[in-house]
Amino acid sequence: MPAHLIHVPTMRLVDRDEVFDMYKRVVEAITEDELKDFSGSSRKETLHKVLGDKVKFAILSHRWLDTGEPTFLDMSESQKDMSENSPGYPKLTKFCEKAEEYGCELAWLDTCCINKDSSAELDEAIQAMFNWYRSAAICIAYLACSSNVSDFAKEPWFTRGWTLQELLAPEKMKFYGKDWKPLSDNFDDKHPRDLVIPSIDEISIPITPSQPDILTAITRLTEIESRDLISFSPGIHNVHQRLRWASRRTTKRIEDMAYSLIGIFDISMPITYGEGQRSWFRLMEIILQQCKSWEIFVWAGEWSPYSSAIPRSPKGYEAFDIQDSTELSNALDMGRLEGIVGEIPPGLRGDHAFATTRHGVQMKLPLLDVVFDRPNQLATIHAQTPGYFGRSKPLDLPVRVTCRQAKSKAEIYRLGIVNYSPRGLARRNQYEIREGPLLCFFFTLGPNGRSWLRLQTENVILIDHKGAPVRCRCSFETVYI
Repeated sequence: MPAHLIHVPTMRLVDRDEVFDMYKRVVEAITEDELKDFSGSSRKETLHKVLGDKVKFAILSHRWLDTGEPTFLDMSESQKDMSENSPGYPKLTKFCEKAEEYGCELAWLDTCCINKDSSAELDEAIQAMFNWYRSAAICIAYLACSSNVSDFAKEPWFTRGWTLQELLAPEKMKFYGKDWKPLSDNFDDKHPRDLVIPSIDEISIPITPSQPDILTAITRLTEIESRDLISFSPGIHNVHQRLRWASRRTTKRIEDMAYSLIGIFDISMPITYGEGQRSWFRLMEIILQQCKSWEIFVWAGEWSPYSSAIPRSPKGYEAFDIQDSTELSNALDMGRLEGIVGEIPPGLRGDHAFATTRHGVQMKLPLLDVVFDRPNQLATIHAQTPGYFGRSKPLDLPVRVTCRQAKSKAEIYRLGIVNYSPRGLARRNQYEIREGPLLCFFFTLGPNGRSWLRLQTENVILIDHKGAPVRCRCSFETVYI
């Protein structure tokens, strides 16, 4: 439960101790028979569900005004008159009205229920916010620029970083549009009532805002499937897809792009406003260490200032949609290591023992010899078809590599296969391309002439050879990216 909530009947802030005092008798009156009506994996979880049913609070998801939102200080007794005259106060009162309609005497609003002068309370709020939205009795989503679902494409609420978790986390949600008019006639928009075939008299009545279905409209706009909208499971899985969702959103503070994803990936990290880009690097470093498939490397564009293994922002994941390629999903070991602890099973692709070090991400890769045609942005692999007694034939495999970085003095380039197949390494100094698609990094020889330097590319590099197996020259080396 949040540290502070609005007591709706009195419109004042209350802390956890006050909430406990308010509901002490209600909680103490809970019987064993009532516990039986709630299912949970443990007694603690069952008690949590019962308490959530008894001590209900509503939570608001909205887009902040540029100025005039009531603050924690405004809601204090000494500042109450000032807050009532602020531009954001009507939104607060409307939200509380809706909370009452849903049977909630308590409400939470991010503008005024966090004491931002307390670093401990701010840190707790950011870390726990996903869980607060999940445990709320109802999430009221206020889309101020929408009169119906056809306005969603221009609705700023769908472009903000924080509203992504506010869309995914709640179990129950109700959408309101311009002038606080409901955008559907559903009690809970995440679980809309079954459609009823209209009578002859109703056919002439104009279509209500609930048509078409709100979840369908959101899926079309965001590419978030209904199963995730209804029952999202946080954690470090489906990483690429979730980062693509984030890639279409923005935050005012650069650190919030990372902090707004903490709950979605169910991780913990220190909150340090003022660190800038490093917050995104720290988030991705944690995800990278725990992600169990190669999808996390399917991105293109600018690197993080701190690592060439991490994109500068989630926008790097817009470069390719894995969901469009079942073959690539399978080739990236997606889902094959979920829940596996300890020794890695045989037959998986790539170096799953890779590690993050002070020199970068260390992994072993087969490095294929290539000739890079910079004007045409093509890297050519000189391969051979398998054969004996001189029957093998040369075969050139062109690979699209969009790289604008300054050219290497040595003009020596390699493609490093991330999701290589162990079977492809059966022959010394050769790699047999037989199963794809193969995700690659682009390397050149570093200034010292001994180590490999990854080059930045504007496209996701894939070797997608469809014909008979071919062999090409390679070296199997440890690289740092």
